[in-house]
Amino acid sequence: MKQHLIIGFGQWSKKIINFLQKKNLYSKIYVKKRQYYFQYGKKEKITDKNFSKIKKNIDSIHICTPLDSHYNYLKKNIKIRKIIVEKPFLESVNQINKIQNINLNNNLIIVNYTYLFYPFINNLKKNLTSKENKKIIINFSKKNNFYRRKNDCLNDWLDHPLSIILYSFKSFSKFKIVEKTFIKKKKGTYEKLILNYYYDKLIVQIRINNLRINKKNILIYGNAKKTIYDFKTNSVLMGKKKIIKYKKTSFEHLYLTLKNHKRLSFQNYNFHKLIVKERKKILKEICNV
Repeated sequence: MKQHLIIGFGQWSKKIINFLQKKNLYSKIYVKKRQYYFQYGKKEKITDKNFSKIKKNIDSIHICTPLDSHYNYLKKNIKIRKIIVEKPFLESVNQINKIQNINLNNNLIIVNYTYLFYPFINNLKKNLTSKENKKIIINFSKKNNFYRRKNDCLNDWLDHPLSIILYSFKSFSKFKIVEKTFIKKKKGTYEKLILNYYYDKLIVQIRINNLRINKKNILIYGNAKKTIYDFKTNSVLMGKKKIIKYKKTSFEHLYLTLKNHKRLSFQNYNFHKLIVKERKKILKEICNV
């Protein structure tokens, strides 16, 4: 079996490791912390020097560190054949261009736009672009999810709805900020954003909120019907009636893509650049509001 390296050991990394262990996908899983490496399940610390020998046997890696470290870790490990990078991918288009130029072997780099790996994504894409739709609401919210600085929440979450919109509509239309709320408290900051995209007669609304609501879903309002794609329950509902519940998770589809060395339509440098540009454009507009 293959050997895998997880870079970073936060809450999200631990979820990934738990999934990988249950599925028994790798013979060994190594973890990179700030000061050392270790093999998951063992206490022994491994220095950078000693890990250089182990690295020769690493088949794939998953970068799960803060955004500002992605570029350096990606550049350092660019020769690894298969790489997953958590979103947001990189900080700037310039960084993407540099990675594109040094990835001469065209090794597989997958950006984990988590919700594009859900099993119902192709069905969702088809329904989102239906001419019958009047309004679409994309909800991403988590109560009491604190962030230290202003706009950190948006910087972290915006790639989710933006990737869904770009994948479905192939381009970004004009947007308008409907509401922007920022509340600073002792534990951290709360933010709320409502933003509209306009596609002909269709409104696509993004709602991001880390203050009061726990929602991760997409509501599609058509002619006399409402369809809900619920990411939390991995199911599709028509009104309150559940139509389909999927068993496979986004983790399974993500690692299946990695295993099969599959190149998906939204896994290309141009797609990533458009996401970065749009995110920056929105954050700039928010600062002007």
